[in-house]
Amino acid sequence: MILRLVEFDIEGSPAENMHKFSEAAVISPVPDTAVFPELFTTGFVLDDILSLALSEEDLSNLPAASAAGENGIWIIGGTLAVRTDCGVVNRMVAYSPEGELVYWTDKVHLFKQMGEDSAFVPGKCGGTFPFMGTTGAGIVCYDLRFPELSRRLVLAGAEILFVPAQWPGGRLELFRSLLRARAAEAQIFTVGCNLGGEHLGVMFGGSGGVAHPGGKMIKGRNVMQGVTDFEIDLTDVREMRRHINCLEDRRPEEYGTLSWQGGYQ
Repeated sequence: MILRLVEFDIEGSPAENMHKFSEAAVISPVPDTAVFPELFTTGFVLDDILSLALSEEDLSNLPAASAAGENGIWIIGGTLAVRTDCGVVNRMVAYSPEGELVYWTDKVHLFKQMGEDSAFVPGKCGGTFPFMGTTGAGIVCYDLRFPELSRRLVLAGAEILFVPAQWPGGRLELFRSLLRARAAEAQIFTVGCNLGGEHLGVMFGGSGGVAHPGGKMIKGRNVMQGVTDFEIDLTDVREMRRHINCLEDRRPEEYGTLSWQGGYQ
């Protein structure tokens, strides 16, 4: 399959950004799947998030959904600020080749150091979803630092993990290292799509990537500035596990229960 990362910057209104990313998703040659970054239409304009947030009903009728359905591809539509009864969540959405909203998951861990918790509430993990003959799942940006969440999804069957992000350029090496770690520890694909350019004085610069179940980053092909295609074979997950199967070798009876203080009970 051909998987595309669209890593533009944020420029203009939310509607303009939505159209810009959605159009790039289907530039010829049209991929099988396109992935967008975290909060790619608004960014972290925290004082305005409530007024910019979409309703849950809006999510099924966005241009990203139309682009997916009209071109017969998957679009992992990054994340969007979404109003719920509990508050505004940072929600990842996935559209099927029929243009239907088939999966969503919320950012579970908020990055308090930059005030994310002043505008958002922690969300719920959406579990897994059927994806191109295998099982997919999503986590959002800071969630990548919490292996317990990724492991939960892997144990539920996920073989490809999508990670829309706004990871600062100064920590891109760490971002890519964590993608590789999550991939290697369970023999899965991890797909990190990072915001491009600069936003609110912070340089992001794209440079996400796709980590192979063997733990290496896959080399991509540049389509245009900010758009990169990767060729992956989803059967590589099972092939890797024929040689080393970390999941089968787990001994959870020896892991204990993590306490709040960070020790073991």
